[in-house]
Amino acid sequence: MGRRSGWWSAFALATLSLAPLQPGLAQSSPLQLSREQALELGLRSSLSLRGSALDVEANQALAGLARSRFLPKLDLVALGTFAQVDTNVGFISNLPTIGDLSLNLNGDSSAVINNTFVNLGLVFTVPLLDFGRGPLQQAARAELEASRAEQAEQRRRTRFEILNCYLAAQYTAALIPVWQSSLVLSQTLLRDVNAIRREGLAPRIDTFQAEAQVQADLQGLAEARAQHEIALSALARSLNLPAEAAVQASDPLRPDPGWPLSLQATLQQALSQRPALQTLQRAAAAQQSRVKLARATRLPSVGLLVGGGISGDWLNLPNTSATASVSGLGLPGVSQSGSASGSFLDWGAALTVRQPLYDGGQSREAIALAQRRTQQAELAVEEAQQAIIQSVETWYATHQATAAQAEAAGAAIKANDRSVRDGLLRYRAGLAPITEVLLAQRNLQLARAAEATAIHRRNLSRAGLELETGQP
Repeated sequence: MGRRSGWWSAFALATLSLAPLQPGLAQSSPLQLSREQALELGLRSSLSLRGSALDVEANQALAGLARSRFLPKLDLVALGTFAQVDTNVGFISNLPTIGDLSLNLNGDSSAVINNTFVNLGLVFTVPLLDFGRGPLQQAARAELEASRAEQAEQRRRTRFEILNCYLAAQYTAALIPVWQSSLVLSQTLLRDVNAIRREGLAPRIDTFQAEAQVQADLQGLAEARAQHEIALSALARSLNLPAEAAVQASDPLRPDPGWPLSLQATLQQALSQRPALQTLQRAAAAQQSRVKLARATRLPSVGLLVGGGISGDWLNLPNTSATASVSGLGLPGVSQSGSASGSFLDWGAALTVRQPLYDGGQSREAIALAQRRTQQAELAVEEAQQAIIQSVETWYATHQATAAQAEAAGAAIKANDRSVRDGLLRYRAGLAPITEVLLAQRNLQLARAAEATAIHRRNLSRAGLELETGQP
């Protein structure tokens, strides 16, 4: 049984080592990227940055719209009408485009009137006085500046997201050899147990425990490979790569240089040069302008309108008929036609003054709403400042602790490696139980994982401090 278990464990290890990263999918040569290459590619193809650029362009259009709202406007206007009237009354009032029309109709006379009217003109409007002009343009400019600051903040966040995914790929890749080394030790121990047991010097439970350790390491190795695949997938998504593209982090997991600034200097730089705060501050300024805009609805406005054009009218009487009778005898009817046409130029100007008197409380509520939103925006700035302080202090404390953690983990690796070798020798000599070797082996595996974790936390905390301060 011991020989079978040892052979099966060796076969399982070989299978995991040779298995493709994504079974069932044809693997092309993965794209090997260093950290700087990943950042360059990700920042160039980031969907989030594209969305931020579109937001800036949209706010530029809104700012232009706010400016154009108060510029003079020139419009071309045209009007065409046609009317037909069949009447036996000599006087017609309010005829469209003509007004009053008088005809000389006697007795049983009647007339058909066709009238065509065409007008073409220009209308020029100028807002002379509008107290909402300044606040509206100020709000639009503030929102444009806020979108630009948000674009700079989005660039920081995108850089951190790419770094986070790259560091995760490095970390999960570093854990795979940790489990592979542990599995090799477990298989060595299993072979020793089987050899000793064949001599009748080891109980059967030692074989079971050694085999359980091999299986536990196989499970850990499989999980490490799966987590590495997940990390690589997240890295590919952050780089906006197609689904069929494979990527690998070419840089090994190594500790980055220590953070050069003190905590106070880091906090000062994070609070003074943070686009996220500038975004909220400009949003608060935009809300303050909207308060002024809401108050401007109570003030008068003055506008000028000038118009002029040419008009033409064509009046046609295709059939004017009259009938007569003598002593009750009908005489032949008389029918005649006529037409008239003409054109004229006209122009005019109007000065419009509007002073709101009562709007049902709409302006009062609009002012109150704008004031509450201004207070909310100012409160958001203070909340963001506190969140930045907390984030900086967390990243800084984590970064300071990782140096000692990595050093302690390195020392633990050396001590546990010697402990494993001594434990194997003591077990082979029959001086120690197998549990001593298993405990030493597990401690060695934990120490190696702890060292990788400490390095990853060190690099990630530095990336977090770079996010908060903007310092690469």
